[in-house]
Amino acid sequence: MTNKKKRIAFIYEGVKAEENLLSNMVKNFFDSKADVSILNCPADGNIYMLWTRLKNDDFETNVIDVLKEMSTVARERLRDLKASDFSEIYLFFDYDGHHNNIKKEYLNRDILQEMLQTFNNETELGKLYISYPMIESIKEIDIIKREYKHLYLALDDITAYKQSVFSKSDFSNYNDLDEKHWLIACNASRRRASLLVRYKNACTYDCFIHNLGQEELYFYQKRNYINNGRFLCILNSVPLFLLEYFEEDFWNRAIAA
Repeated sequence: MTNKKKRIAFIYEGVKAEENLLSNMVKNFFDSKADVSILNCPADGNIYMLWTRLKNDDFETNVIDVLKEMSTVARERLRDLKASDFSEIYLFFDYDGHHNNIKKEYLNRDILQEMLQTFNNETELGKLYISYPMIESIKEIDIIKREYKHLYLALDDITAYKQSVFSKSDFSNYNDLDEKHWLIACNASRRRASLLVRYKNACTYDCFIHNLGQEELYFYQKRNYINNGRFLCILNSVPLFLLEYFEEDFWNRAIAA
């Protein structure tokens, strides 16, 4: 009798490109380990709207049921599934300093901080990963140099970033990414995260797990960049998710890439 694979939900906002990136990640790392559902927030929604719906219900509902209400695509893909079928939920969203679709009463609050505190456990409401400025930042990574091409981006330039990000990048075609691409992206991202928090020593796996979580990275984004010149340190969250998910053996493989 074979063991039943766990079921995981990956939720994202954006267009087809994000789904292609996450689908490629699943193909490279999850196909033999889990049944994965990749779900998109509806075109008129984003992470703030999803969080607001949950907050209005005092967080007594779950992300899967709310998403099925918001999205006809999610409802179709999850037709025969219910929230209890999922053992883990992960959300991948872009940083949005303008708080689009947030109610006026929330505008003077740090809603992203509140959401990171809400979505902090993959076995409950879900775990949130934020890319700065957006998921396309993975195109910044240079395979030869094994590093991001730019350090920071002005907040005022976020809108234009998606059109200007490197069309000739080593990561331009998400469908063609292989394990080597991902390992290099993980190594570059763990170095970038360490730089973001200005960690002076070589960042070990234990340091990464205990000091470079999503809440900590957002804290240092605010302190070192957002509030200190209206910039963002460019960083993609998907490789950081892989480093956390597959633990120290995977970390060591990424370091050696």
